[in-house]
Amino acid sequence: MSLKGTKTTCSGMEWNTLLGLLVRLKNDGKLREYLLISTGCYFGLRIGDLLNMKWNEVLDKDEFHITEGKTGKQRKITINKFVKEAIRYGADTLIQKGVFDPEGYILCNKYGKKLSRQFINLLLRNICRDYNIKVQNPSSHLLRKSFGKRCWESDGKSERALVYLSEIFSHSSLSVTKRYIGITDKVIADVYMKL
Repeated sequence: MSLKGTKTTCSGMEWNTLLGLLVRLKNDGKLREYLLISTGCYFGLRIGDLLNMKWNEVLDKDEFHITEGKTGKQRKITINKFVKEAIRYGADTLIQKGVFDPEGYILCNKYGKKLSRQFINLLLRNICRDYNIKVQNPSSHLLRKSFGKRCWESDGKSERALVYLSEIFSHSSLSVTKRYIGITDKVIADVYMKL
């Protein structure tokens, strides 16, 4: 959280860094962190919507529907193979420990209570510090911005990808989406310098 009157900006994570981090978190038995990063970066949801997600909404499903908390808009999220496997792994791990609640929150504390945005921000700062992940001001926006950056890059940094992201993010304009995923004047200048 920033000091009153100051503004901080969180950057997105490079996708290969993200994939490496997921492997390390899983290998280290950091289940909550693994589920947070995998669902957050693959679904592109705001943290409030991610924190409200329950096992029975996504476990062994191909898609799920959500009403976004901030906008009230309905969204359909398709669950790709990687996230299905991550969610199944999380459920199986909790079943083995005897603490799985199919109607419980995916991201919860040991008492089954959903986590707070503040706790997630602290958790992400600690993950970035402990795993030497270089991002600017890690916070819950890291997950959604990483999703957006990856979508834009995987579509050849196209205007079409920005249109899709603007719709997914419910942004008012493409310029808001560009700023959100970090397409700055410097990034645009670098495009010209690489020619």
